[in-house]
Amino acid sequence: MSVLDWIFIIGIALSIVALLGSGYFLVQFFHKRRLLKKLPNKKFKNKKKNRKIARKKRQLINQKKKSIRLFWVMSFVTVVLAGGISYLSYYQSMNLTTGDSDSVVKGYYLLRDFEDQLIVARDKSDDEEKLQKNIRYLATSMASYGTKKASDINSEEGQITLNRYYNSIKQLGMNASTQTKNFFGNQELVDSFLADIKKAQDYEKQTFDYYKVNESAFKEEK
Repeated sequence: MSVLDWIFIIGIALSIVALLGSGYFLVQFFHKRRLLKKLPNKKFKNKKKNRKIARKKRQLINQKKKSIRLFWVMSFVTVVLAGGISYLSYYQSMNLTTGDSDSVVKGYYLLRDFEDQLIVARDKSDDEEKLQKNIRYLATSMASYGTKKASDINSEEGQITLNRYYNSIKQLGMNASTQTKNFFGNQELVDSFLADIKKAQDYEKQTFDYYKVNESAFKEEK
């Protein structure tokens, strides 16, 4: 699990403890108040007994004040933790997990490398056998995206967007794996695949827009 996952779990546990604590101190408040009401208000002839009752009253009043004070503290902590958990849940649903982030980064470069190799193959700008080997490797890597699925932590819309992107890469890889020997000098076939790459990149853009991915950072690294 990621650090965020652990923070989420710990946050839930602490919020439950804080909620139980606030409930406990509220019960204590009413319990002390009930005990106070049971104490006699009239004065007795026995001064020792009066002092004992007065001392008991002070203790109960202090305990009652402490209980209500702790109730509000624990209630505040509960609200803060619940708010933090809600925000974290929203943040996770609107941002890529570590696994999905790695897949998106890899997919970005796979599509560009595949596009470059197709253009070189179309123009016969490199050794045919070498190009076939490179394209086969890229096709296999892209086809492996069939095993990838967006994390269910993401929002439903985010999962649909991401899975659509993964599927477009997978389909491109599967189709290319059956044509690795046919790209060299074949402009019609290459152009067809370049159009499919463009479609996959459209899904990629939708993913980047949804998850606020900075594409310029990828271009700088490339």
